[in-house]
Amino acid sequence: MPARKLSEILGETREFESVAASARRVAQLQRIYLEAIPPALSKSSRVSWARAGVLIVTASNGAVGSILRQVTPRVLDRFRQCGFEFNSMRIQVQVGEGPLRPSSRAGKALSPRAIAAIDEKLADVSESPLKAALRRLARHR
Repeated sequence: MPARKLSEILGETREFESVAASARRVAQLQRIYLEAIPPALSKSSRVSWARAGVLIVTASNGAVGSILRQVTPRVLDRFRQCGFEFNSMRIQVQVGEGPLRPSSRAGKALSPRAIAAIDEKLADVSESPLKAALRRLARHR
């Protein structure tokens, strides 16, 4: 049996027509939502559902939820421009729902001048936690 897309199966099966229609609607709402919010919030929040004039958005932490509360008028206005009439936006915070920070941290390279300054200070500083920290910093050039 050849592999088939899930969307094809949902579209052909009568029992799943309503599921497919709901998924398409949420995907459409998510596209509009992403146009309305600051790009930095796109990985930390998403549209969960919409019913009875209320847009329900899930945020990955309280800080994202707080920012979303501030941009709610802009988000609702964008939906009105696209033909959706929402009276309000409800924000649910679900910790662990999305990425909170980048998985790997890209460090900046130290300039030759900074490296020389660290090496110079290493010679002047007595054995201490500061000297250990400077050694670690010097190793991660």
